[in-house]
Amino acid sequence: MLHYAADLHIHSRFCGESALEMSIPNLLDWAPRKGIDLLGTGDFTHPGWREEIEEHLQVDEAGLLRPKSGGKLRFMLTSEFETVFPLEDQQARAHFLVTAPGFDAVDRLRNELSSLTDFRAEAIPTFRLSAGELVERILVASPLSIVVPTRIWSPGSAVYVSKQRFRLLGGCFGAMASEVTAVETGLSSDPAMCWRVGDLDGKQLLSGSDARSLRRLGREITLFAGDLSYEGFTQAVKNRPGTRILGTEEQVSELGRFFFNGHRGCQIAKSPIETHFEGRRCPACRKELTIGAFQRMLESASRTAEELDIVEERGWIRSRKLNRPPFRRTISLQKIIAATYGVKGRESRTVQRLYETALSGGATEREILSDLSEADLQLLVGHQVAEGIVRVREGFFKVSPGYDGVWGHLEIFEEKETAELLQMRLF
Repeated sequence: MLHYAADLHIHSRFCGESALEMSIPNLLDWAPRKGIDLLGTGDFTHPGWREEIEEHLQVDEAGLLRPKSGGKLRFMLTSEFETVFPLEDQQARAHFLVTAPGFDAVDRLRNELSSLTDFRAEAIPTFRLSAGELVERILVASPLSIVVPTRIWSPGSAVYVSKQRFRLLGGCFGAMASEVTAVETGLSSDPAMCWRVGDLDGKQLLSGSDARSLRRLGREITLFAGDLSYEGFTQAVKNRPGTRILGTEEQVSELGRFFFNGHRGCQIAKSPIETHFEGRRCPACRKELTIGAFQRMLESASRTAEELDIVEERGWIRSRKLNRPPFRRTISLQKIIAATYGVKGRESRTVQRLYETALSGGATEREILSDLSEADLQLLVGHQVAEGIVRVREGFFKVSPGYDGVWGHLEIFEEKETAELLQMRLF
């Protein structure tokens, strides 16, 4: 049975803050280097991106897109939609990843929805419909499309949001909740958090990178076993016989920008326990804290962490109580390199040079992070970075959790060790 890695949530160069480098030729080059077999196109309704897709890709017999230039990488037509709708005295938001089985389906979606949004805008298409209404309109136009809620725990644009009093999918989607067969965990949460929410029992958990630049491709991935086809994907997402989800690879959720509660302006981060005793206002300025993914999950949880009976086996985390696919916590190679040498910013020239060197050795980033032996790592990335990768694999690292849009901070080595490693690199 074929095993393949999919990253279906990305954005093109035609979407808002995405880098201009997010072109089809560059995706064809970078996805294999990341270890990705199936990549979402993103933004399938944008006319300029549609033109570029058709220039470089063609439909194959499996309902996917293959490169005209050849190669094993396959693409699936995907796009992210946002809808904004009134709920009591506030505005509610929900984001979806939408798939399409072909260009005919994309055309029907455009015809059905073009009066409600501007598909030519270089931004995520935004609608003014309730979440249930938008799902219904999508499935009327394209019955074989899959609609996956994304960012389900994130503030301001999520399905489960305490301010909006959503505790069940039915509260957000109404009668269309049964059509939602999967959700995306997001960068600030992981399956173990979702397992605590009984409302998500029976819903498949997917992960995607939400990448807007090439180097962020594959930072979260869903692994499948079965047919590499559009039909196989729908079988897995709807939990039908055939193709199935093997598990997901998740960025360490504490590194996400909205894991803890906090106030970015005052550099205040608070855990749910601290918030419970100290209140939901910033102790410095008294403004309301932005409530993070961890607390939002706790407010909807129906199980304790102990009830899940979680175990880790060979790096894979699973619940012995629930029959759910496992997941593996990962940290991107760029972040490991930056933390190893104490370099601020994964986009620094030093980090990028070392990163490019690592990926030029013939191994994919997924192989480097998870599969290569320590000896092979030392030959490929050097002793220092190899040690950093091994420590991450074994769980020997610290994270100061992200909050209110601030990314979490990673520490792999003690400060003295980092200084010594930097000296070794310089001399």
